[in-house]
Amino acid sequence: MEYFTAIEISKIWNISSRMVAYYCETGRVEGAVKRGKTWLIPSHAEKPAHKRHARKKVTPAKDSIMQTDTDAVYHTKEVSHHLGFTRETLRYYEEIGLISPKREKYSQYRAFGFFDMSHLMAIDFYRKRGFTPIQIRNLLRADSRRQYEQILRQQRDSLKNEIERLQGMLERLEKARNFYDHATADMGKFETRIMPAYYVRESIDSISSFQEYREKVLTYLNLDSEDILSNMVRAITFDDGGFKASGMYLVMRRPLDNKESLLLEGGRCLYTTLIADNNDNTLLEKMFVLCQQWAKEHQEAFRGVVYIFIRFIILKGQTDKNYYEVWMPLK
Repeated sequence: MEYFTAIEISKIWNISSRMVAYYCETGRVEGAVKRGKTWLIPSHAEKPAHKRHARKKVTPAKDSIMQTDTDAVYHTKEVSHHLGFTRETLRYYEEIGLISPKREKYSQYRAFGFFDMSHLMAIDFYRKRGFTPIQIRNLLRADSRRQYEQILRQQRDSLKNEIERLQGMLERLEKARNFYDHATADMGKFETRIMPAYYVRESIDSISSFQEYREKVLTYLNLDSEDILSNMVRAITFDDGGFKASGMYLVMRRPLDNKESLLLEGGRCLYTTLIADNNDNTLLEKMFVLCQQWAKEHQEAFRGVVYIFIRFIILKGQTDKNYYEVWMPLK
């Protein structure tokens, strides 16, 4: 009988010699014998069907509704192709103990069996319901119905809170977008409006007094949902000769509970929108001149204070452009 070495037969079968040795070690090559460290394979031996690629024709048995191939083995690439998990995801799941696929003896490739594939689909079941991999791992440790119900309730409450948070974020985004659309179309136009009520939480010297922010600004904000700029207003006093003083207020739309709150002087106001770089020091002078011209033309008089809100920002590399909302109370 003619024999080939593992290297020779690997070229005929178009696989690696290491895989040929693996087939021989596992008894899947009929007539193969080992001489020293070398495997000798009969020339007429047939290449074993790889279990990963074997496709068995399933014929329903008389006493079975469905038959399952539980012997098939899949490697990472095939798992990714069949189930949609990336290599990185599978590696991470293994690192945190969410899955534990076996390793092939010689190649050390991850070998996913029927349970592993089914387990991955179960993980995907919970992943599509908002569970993180760590939370899913905790589910593996739950050993009672009560624990499962508790975990499910916690996840439900967490998702509801997240939906509320995202809904609030969407509303703020829509408000900013609407302001941007209207401000762009009506930039520099004047009209009279009733200013909404704003209650003062704190006052600081200027927007650049950053050393005061921790105590006087961040203390009052919900940092998960409220940004600093949207809750700050610059208040400037003036007379016929020009501007006199300037300061910053942290404001809100409702008074503080059980506390007397200062209400910004509002009512009937001259309203306009302006745009300028955030380091443009000429904005106030330009606005003062334009507003005084408007008051003279319409025979109106101001009460000597102007409130300036930042409502939108165009980000730039060095200097941002701010869209301002301006309110000037009228007598």
